[in-house]
Amino acid sequence: MDTAEVITVGSRVYRPVLDETLTPEDLRVAREELGETPESRESCLRLLKEMLREQNEFTPRTDDNYLLRFLRCRKFDSKKAFKMIREHYKFRKMNPGVFPSPSSIEKALRQHIFDFLPHRDHKGRGIYVIRFNRWNPDKINFTDFVAAGNLVAEYILDNNVTQINGYIGVWDYSGFSFKHFRLFCSPKNTMMLANLMQDRFPGRFKIAYCINCIPMVGTVWNILKQMMKEKFKNRVTILSSLEELHQHLDRSVLPKEYGGTLSIPDTKEIAQRILDNEQYINLNLKFGF
Repeated sequence: MDTAEVITVGSRVYRPVLDETLTPEDLRVAREELGETPESRESCLRLLKEMLREQNEFTPRTDDNYLLRFLRCRKFDSKKAFKMIREHYKFRKMNPGVFPSPSSIEKALRQHIFDFLPHRDHKGRGIYVIRFNRWNPDKINFTDFVAAGNLVAEYILDNNVTQINGYIGVWDYSGFSFKHFRLFCSPKNTMMLANLMQDRFPGRFKIAYCINCIPMVGTVWNILKQMMKEKFKNRVTILSSLEELHQHLDRSVLPKEYGGTLSIPDTKEIAQRILDNEQYINLNLKFGF
């Protein structure tokens, strides 16, 4: 990730995912899509902090960058951002296994099931990858699987570019088996996933492209969609080929395994970054109910 350089294809620019520089286009998206200006940012942060101070249900984290995650998700509506913070903390209390100390799920992290590609797409969105063939349910249980995914997804949320532009998914269902299917069809697991994906995670999830799918995958998503709000139902797209994926993502930012041209060494870099960041992550877990 650190060695990624800007890729330019025609008029499109693909930035390294760790680059935190806000471009004029990022600022335009923030202003026009999120209602963010220097004035609204200051006033909404002030109001949100006042609301958090006045409640006594939970202990909130109140630094600006953390609160901006929620304000940007809720388009600078302080009341909606407050509600999302509360729901996020409630979800954490009810599902502590999904928010562990990184070292407690090191095995799951080092399987490299979840990752971000080194570059953003042309809209500045992070590209979040899931590889199901790296998850053995006999060795890593469902809770640890979700927890690892949550830690990876949250890793780049401190980055303002990610907060503004959001992220998309490339979910590779190679190796998806009946063991996986059975876990995803559990009512308890399905409800937990639906809740986490919609209103409890402060990231702007835009769309996921599912590749290498077998019929069981469609069944899983049909079950999940029954628990999702309308706007989320169309944000998961099952593709029939890698050629379809290339219509949405340029080959230059995709690894060779997905028909791209990018050579990406399997270093499991993001897992080590998360483990090295354990003190900060554990400090964050002290907030809430």
